[in-house]
Amino acid sequence: MRNILILSTNAQICCQTTDILKQAGYSHIYTAADSRQAFPMIYRLNPKLIIVDLELPPDEIMNLQKTLSGPLMQITLFIAPRQHVDEAVLRLSQHGYTHFVIHPIDRRLFLSAVREIVNSRS
Repeated sequence: MRNILILSTNAQICCQTTDILKQAGYSHIYTAADSRQAFPMIYRLNPKLIIVDLELPPDEIMNLQKTLSGPLMQITLFIAPRQHVDEAVLRLSQHGYTHFVIHPIDRRLFLSAVREIVNSRS
């Protein structure tokens, strides 16, 4: 089973990413609004992909960085809002994160990043 976890408080991003993933054939998609909801889901679901919206509050991003280190770092895809791309991506890339897409989401680029992550752990 290829579980995917979306972490965002933005309903539009949750709906859009869920729709794109379902249309691409992914069916086990879960959402969480904050790290308190996400942490138990990460350990229970053992997701192949964790999608994180960088519009989350800074303290949430800090909590997530602590948890999503090591092997989980390789399965994390960040969605960066266009207005904060440079600073957010630079900060996270300095910590070793490598998977990013920009919001508004380009379907083709998003699915390419998803497939790259999911297929690397198959």
